[in-house]
Amino acid sequence: MQSLTSCQCSVCCGCFRQHFTIVVRDKHIRDMVCPVCWEPDINDPEHLNSYFSTLDIQLRECLEPEVYELFHKKLTEQALIKDPKFLWCSHCSYGFIYDGHQLKVTCFQCRKSFCAQCKKPWESQHAGLSCEQYQSWKRENDPEYQRQGLAGYLRDNGITCPNCRFQYALSKGGCMHFCCSQCRYQFCSGCNNPFHTTCAVDQCSVSGLHAHHPRDCLFYLRDWEPNRLQALLQVLRHTHRHTHAQTFHPLSRLCGVIEQKDEAAQQSDAACGAQTQPGHAGLCEKHYREYLVSLINGYSIDPAPLFNANELGLACRRYQVEDARGEGEDDFGYYNRLLEKLMHEVPLGDKVPRNK
Repeated sequence: MQSLTSCQCSVCCGCFRQHFTIVVRDKHIRDMVCPVCWEPDINDPEHLNSYFSTLDIQLRECLEPEVYELFHKKLTEQALIKDPKFLWCSHCSYGFIYDGHQLKVTCFQCRKSFCAQCKKPWESQHAGLSCEQYQSWKRENDPEYQRQGLAGYLRDNGITCPNCRFQYALSKGGCMHFCCSQCRYQFCSGCNNPFHTTCAVDQCSVSGLHAHHPRDCLFYLRDWEPNRLQALLQVLRHTHRHTHAQTFHPLSRLCGVIEQKDEAAQQSDAACGAQTQPGHAGLCEKHYREYLVSLINGYSIDPAPLFNANELGLACRRYQVEDARGEGEDDFGYYNRLLEKLMHEVPLGDKVPRNK
């Protein structure tokens, strides 16, 4: 019998060999877990390294030489992803180490070029411009970009895997549990915090698959009505960006934002297709809310000042802020003290995308 160091399960040698042979040949290296309990949760990089160092010894003894060699090749690719000089091609998803200093990078596989910083396909107009200046040029001069309107904005501010930095031109809305197709890292597309099956967070009582979202994550703010999100922006004087973006009006009456969908037990990328709403700049309500939250996150705006009493109490319990009421404390004083305590003790999400 064979057993892994991460669990107490025992598997016969034949089944152990067959399971890992299939995974090495046909699946991702992060699927190389126990065939009985599917442990360990290898989202944790430290856990991942110790687990594979032990697994390597076991596989060396039971796998065919060519399968074991493929295992090491995938393990090497996984290590390369962690190199800060590693880049994914935005055209063909080929990965490579780039040691240059120019923004323009040409993929060794497909020979197409892209920007090393913003990962957008390279255009001659990007030469001599920062990525922010280049995007401003596109907004003002590119008819196709203008036609796409806020759908294009959400695409360009899509999902970036926090583990391997691969970029997806997809909506962050919908299911917030996102699994990277390149490294299989599971994370929240709104705040980039990892999803856990076995949680390492102290005093967490949640069982099963979950993530710990900060209060400014799209996971919570997507439930706010658009007028409430607009009020949060208006109070903090960021309406100029919001108004400017609404000058783009896509021609279609159906929302064109690309999102990941589950169809026939498979994931595919397709346009949202929901009916657009009046006053929502050519987006459905879900994606219009996502756009407003992207502005809120970009400017590091704290939503806490607009919490009602119930929301404030729930947030204090969620983030383990002491919420005992003082003797003789009235509702107004209690609310304001709790609000100040929450904002002082619990910072906004440190992995939420911000404006540079």
